[in-house]
Amino acid sequence: MSKAVKWLSLLLVLSLVLAGCANGGNGGNESGSNESGANQGGAAGSTEGSGEKIEITFINGFTGGDGGYMKKITDGFNRSQDKYVVKEMQEKDHYTKFKSGDYDLVMIRSSDLQTYKLDSLIQDIAPIMDKAGIKETDFHPAGVDLVKLDGAMYALPLDIHPLTMFYNKDLVAEAPTTYDQLVSLQKELQAKDPGLYAMGVPSSGLVEFYMMTIAGQNGINMASGNYLNFNQSEFADALLVFNRMIFKDKISPAGLGLDGEFQSFMKEAKDANASVQSAVALTGPWFYGAAKEKYADKLGVAPVPTLGGKPGAYGNSNTIAVPASVTDEQKLEGIAAYLKYMFTPENLINWADAGQAPVHKATMEMVTANQDKYPLPYANIQQFDTFIKAPQVYQFGEQMRFMNETVFSKIVTTENITKDEVMKLLEEATGKAQQIAAAQP
Repeated sequence: MSKAVKWLSLLLVLSLVLAGCANGGNGGNESGSNESGANQGGAAGSTEGSGEKIEITFINGFTGGDGGYMKKITDGFNRSQDKYVVKEMQEKDHYTKFKSGDYDLVMIRSSDLQTYKLDSLIQDIAPIMDKAGIKETDFHPAGVDLVKLDGAMYALPLDIHPLTMFYNKDLVAEAPTTYDQLVSLQKELQAKDPGLYAMGVPSSGLVEFYMMTIAGQNGINMASGNYLNFNQSEFADALLVFNRMIFKDKISPAGLGLDGEFQSFMKEAKDANASVQSAVALTGPWFYGAAKEKYADKLGVAPVPTLGGKPGAYGNSNTIAVPASVTDEQKLEGIAAYLKYMFTPENLINWADAGQAPVHKATMEMVTANQDKYPLPYANIQQFDTFIKAPQVYQFGEQMRFMNETVFSKIVTTENITKDEVMKLLEEATGKAQQIAAAQP
């Protein structure tokens, strides 16, 4: 054989060997599967090591002004590392989409947690807290109490937004703290102008906050097993305080409608009350921006006055839960990393910038140290120790519906309503609550 032929044969063999190596090192298996995949960037189906980030989907209902502040936290996390990306979806109907979709994190109001737990839609978050290095003791006890069900934590509490008092410093020098002080304020205001009132009582809107606040201030527990027992004599007496405010002590004008407590405070009530103005509003903290824009430095913020036997304010809370369907270990690691980032004071302070009152202790300390910058969160933090939570029952909102839509309105619009008439309404409301509770899984 000539030398030229020998060299050609050698080159041919060498080219075949190189072609085999370039075939991906999978032993000629055309399916591409191989046992050495871990050496090439992780297990099959993993994005780790492939240059592709692990996606965490987070659906919430932050469609108002607070949405931008949560986005700051999420964007900050996404910039802080290159392993995970949180895709945040802010949807008005996020509960409906959550139930029919596939998500890794979800915002749930604390009053709804028991329902989602009983429907097996969320999971115990303690293992994820361990991964993130987050402890129960990192939160105010009121926040832990909101998310702890049957001894286990089913979410991390972001905030508490209780009923809050705004007051007009031009009309009242100091925030009233008792019912008697509201009566005295009313007399002073009426002496100046018959169109001025101490406060306004709405017939719809935040009426759940009013009813639950007066119940809690009077030590009334409405949870009876898995349903709400409104049919209590003490509760009827407590609710009649709002009728007395309007028709006897004249603390509030009669006939205020939806969000009337805030509309009268802003001097924007309708119809017969178009000319009235109230000095105080017991309302939702989400109205702060509009009030601040109108009254500027004349706007005061303080805890709710004691209308019953002891201080206390009812409210709700935004919490973050993990769907029961999330079991992928890489997803869980990513969720833990995101929550660890979020519940760090310098990051969670963005939530206080939104006007929310965080229950994370280290962030609460930051708010307290800068209370002039955060007057609304600071005022609401003062109410945490006496916070009144919703009873942990199945479908709480539905069990409250008849009270919210019918009972309270009748009490505050019927001048001579009797306790017996109120008790009949409470009996009917309890029956409806029992029917809804019967659907509990």
